[in-house]
Amino acid sequence: MSIPPVPPELRALPRRRLARSPGASGAGPAPPAVARCPGPAEPGGDLPPIERLPRGGPLPASVYQQWAWEALQGRTSADLNLPFAVRCADPRSLPALVAGLRELERRHEALRTRMVRAADEPWTVCQAVDPPGRLEVPLIDLSRLGRAARERELGRLATADAAQPIDLVARAMFRARLVRLGADGLAALCTLGHLVGDGWSVEILRGELAVLGEAFAAGRPSPLAEPPVQFADFAGWQRRVAGSAALSRQLDYWRRRLDGAPLPLVLPADWPPRERGTEQGVCRFSAPLTARIRDLARAQGATTPMVVLAAFGLLLAAYTGESDVVIESKVLGRPRPELAAVVGLFMSTLPHRLDLAGDPGFAEALRRTRDGVVEDYCNQDLPYPRLLCELFPGRRYLSRVAFNMLSFPTPTALEAWDRQQAIFSYQGRGPDQEAPKYDLMVLGHEDRDRLRLMLVGAASRFRDETMEDVAADLEAMIAGAVDDPGAPAARLLPAPRYRHAAPR
Repeated sequence: MSIPPVPPELRALPRRRLARSPGASGAGPAPPAVARCPGPAEPGGDLPPIERLPRGGPLPASVYQQWAWEALQGRTSADLNLPFAVRCADPRSLPALVAGLRELERRHEALRTRMVRAADEPWTVCQAVDPPGRLEVPLIDLSRLGRAARERELGRLATADAAQPIDLVARAMFRARLVRLGADGLAALCTLGHLVGDGWSVEILRGELAVLGEAFAAGRPSPLAEPPVQFADFAGWQRRVAGSAALSRQLDYWRRRLDGAPLPLVLPADWPPRERGTEQGVCRFSAPLTARIRDLARAQGATTPMVVLAAFGLLLAAYTGESDVVIESKVLGRPRPELAAVVGLFMSTLPHRLDLAGDPGFAEALRRTRDGVVEDYCNQDLPYPRLLCELFPGRRYLSRVAFNMLSFPTPTALEAWDRQQAIFSYQGRGPDQEAPKYDLMVLGHEDRDRLRLMLVGAASRFRDETMEDVAADLEAMIAGAVDDPGAPAARLLPAPRYRHAAPR
């Protein structure tokens, strides 16, 4: 059994770039053309390597950490928690799990990190890394309860732990406790602070804990190689290259890319406004249809997520009448190989600007989306907070709609993972916990056989039945594009179900 696979962003990107028409002007971006790059087009290709910083004092915070700290203004919230659980079917593995958790704490400095104010600049935050060996692993014994009662109490404990905010200053932003479940084995309830980790970091930790637990239970040493760098080294590198020519070129790219974009895109909402929370709709694609969607992507030199993004953009254009759409996309933010197995807050945001002028057919919209996304990825080293500060000062987002198809394991994928391991299983945070930041968000996962999409909308703007309508529209758009890739959106979706959709 191995830790999670290599993040998709570390795989080779197509070496394409946008060649803007010399005389292009107007509010929307010029129709892009594909050209071969003369040199490497991968993110970070012309930036220096990440090197380890000397320890012995406070270490620099990343740009994202500083940005989040300023937004928090000293407050903390359970929304910053990344809870997860790992279960072990062998009740004799208690010492191995304790040793595994302590080895995680030793391996990853992020698990021993607190945030502190810089001595000479009180508005600046730094990272303070505690020495290893301070992780407490309390044990809760539920073995005397019946099986049904144990599961109920375990769920209650997990929910309560996930709702308990993590102190950002007083102690390290990672905690764990073990629950004895009698003949059903053990459970480790863990919570990682979002200021020192992200979703991929959770996958690293739960994968490594399973590997370490199995090795230690068998009396073997850790089989894991030491991380080449730590998150603080990345933060220092990020600060060091901030004034480089490469980052200046990326800033110029985003200035051209977003010039004149209508921001933010405003979707008509249900009335009256409702309470906080989220509403959901689901797109269900059969295995044969999923295979045809992948065939369409390959035929256009694109990926399945690009197909979904193009369809989402066309759907938004149909709803709003806009042909120039900006959709924020979550990216893993690990474009360098040495960051693949590092725990830290790498996840970032890229604004994708979709040019849908002229009522293009789906294949043409996909081509434009593909070219823009590839170029966006090649300019992702510029931190999103800096992009906002330089180009849109005072704003904390560019769009109220978002797209997320990061390759995190779903329960289906994890079942296969668990069958290899035999004794471990995993449960993480729900898919909609990031969604309240946006009015509307598409969450997706592509496993071996099926494409799964979820439409998540802010309950303050949309009713549950509205999200079901939007999901049905997106499903119809994609299914229609598979049958007729050259058809424009008006033919793929002649009568949108979403009743607030504006006529085009």
